Order: sequence, then C-alpha cells, then structure tokens
Amino acid sequence: MDDNSIYFRLPKTSSKGFIVEFHELPHMYDRLHYHPELQLIYIVAGTGDLFAGDSFISYGPGDLFLIGPCQSHVFKSDPVYFEEEKEKACKTISVFFHEKSLGDGFFNLDETSDIKHLIERSGRGIHFDSFVSKLVGPKIFNLLDQGDFDRLLSILTILDELSATDNFSYLATMSSSVPLSDQKNQKVNKVFNYILDHFHENIKLEDVANIANYSQAAFCHFFKEHTQKTFVQFLIEVRVSNACKMLRNTDYNISQICYESGFNNVSNFNRQFKKLIGMSPSGYKKNYKEKELVG
Repeated sequence: MDDNSIYFRLPKTSSKGFIVEFHELPHMYDRLHYHPELQLIYIVAGTGDLFAGDSFISYGPGDLFLIGPCQSHVFKSDPVYFEEEKEKACKTISVFFHEKSLGDGFFNLDETSDIKHLIERSGRGIHFDSFVSKLVGPKIFNLLDQGDFDRLLSILTILDELSATDNFSYLATMSSSVPLSDQKNQKVNKVFNYILDHFHENIKLEDVANIANYSQAAFCHFFKEHTQKTFVQFLIEVRVSNACKMLRNTDYNISQICYESGFNNVSNFNRQFKKLIGMSPSGYKKNYKEKELVG
C-alpha cells in the first residue's frame, strides 16, 4: 500500500473474533490513519505524543488506550526513536476487533450490554488512567501466551472490566466515525510532521499554509475544520506537551524549558502552561516528583 494512504488494513482471518498483535519497532507508525476496527492498545515501551480526535497528549510505558472505529489517530514517537544509532525501541500490544466480531447480536445480549456501551463510547477515544492500566496491563500481556479459547474469554473479561470503570478520560469532545479523505489526511500529516519537527522554532502561519498548499485564510479554515483547533492552539499544545516531558525527564530550569519548547518569553509560557495543565510548570514538576516517590 502507498505510504501516503491513511487507511490501515489489518491481516484478516474470517474465523477469528479478535486479533492480538505484539509490535516491537524502532518507532511507531507516524502517519495519521484509521481502521474500521476498534483498537485496545497497551504501551509496553516507548514515548511520544498521541493525536486523536481533538486531543493531543503524551504517552509512555503503561498507558492504555481504546481507539474507536474509523477514528483518525497517530502515535508520534519522540525524536530519539528516529535516530539511526539508538538502543531504544517501541513495544505495544494491541487487540483489534469489530462490534460484530462475534456475530451481529452478541453484544446485544444482557450479559454483554456493558461492553456494548464501552464500544459506543469508544467513538470519542478513551485513555484509561494508571490505576486501571496497572490492573489490566498484566492480563493483556498474558494474551500473548494463551490459546485461542482462553484468549477469547480473557479479552471479554478485560473489556467487561474496562466497561465498569470510571477511571478514564475521553480523547475527543465528540464522537466521529467519518475519517478524512486520504488526500486531506496527507495534508494534515504534512502539517503535523512539520509542527512536531519544528515546534521549538519560530513557526510562521505562512510557512505551514504553504506546506498544505493553501492560502493562509483557507489553511486556517481547513485546520480548524479537521482538528477542531486553531493552528495556534495546536502549536501551543505541542509546545506545552514537550515542556511537560522536559519537566519530567530533565533537570533544566523553567527558563531553559520555556525556550527549548518554542516559547519566546517565560511569562507567556507560564500562562499557557497553567491554562492547559491547570498548574504552573514548577508546580507540575513538584507534583510529578512527589508521585514518583510515592509510586
């Protein structure tokens, strides 16, 4: 399949209700894409940013997501995973399935109605919190060594447990099952990749509009229509996301992190960070350190 296509085709076996895949790759598939199957994905190793719906968040080991059918998304690995000489690798375990994987009426049964509700909610994309992923993660690992029948029962048990928890957040403010056309996704991919590669620089609207082959006005309309965000909003979220990573993983001071993340003054950086994260950069770092000591 052409690398520009964003339709992701899975190896299909008509006799299997669920497909379980373990991937160990240099980096995650880095193009905005979609597939008709739901995808329950557990991050074993690797860090980066996930864009799904109108959400842009960082991901790392232990994260657990449920991506809805035909929901455009991309797991963009951090730059270090694209370097030629590196020892790091991205590892994930995914469970793919359709609402009708076990027959037209299976999830309409009283016994599986909670799972059906989970499937319906998945259209917004779901990020389960660390409490849930710590409980479910080992069970997802066990799927790799189980026979077909035990695996089927285990997946249904996992989905039932996930359907019962309130410890999650949605990735999108609204459900969407109508993905962009391949041509439009190619343009969005080009813009995303440019922003993710150059967010620490002084990115101009004119430059990004040219990449998508639009006038500035047309580009702003296009970007807002297909991401539910303005270009400036998205750029700020990318920069704040990078700042969060640096606050967690480096000893840089606030000023250094501000400029390394693409902000041109500390006052604006603090304001935008608190607006998105709900606390100051220094408060975020203190909170993270305290959680590390406890957990």
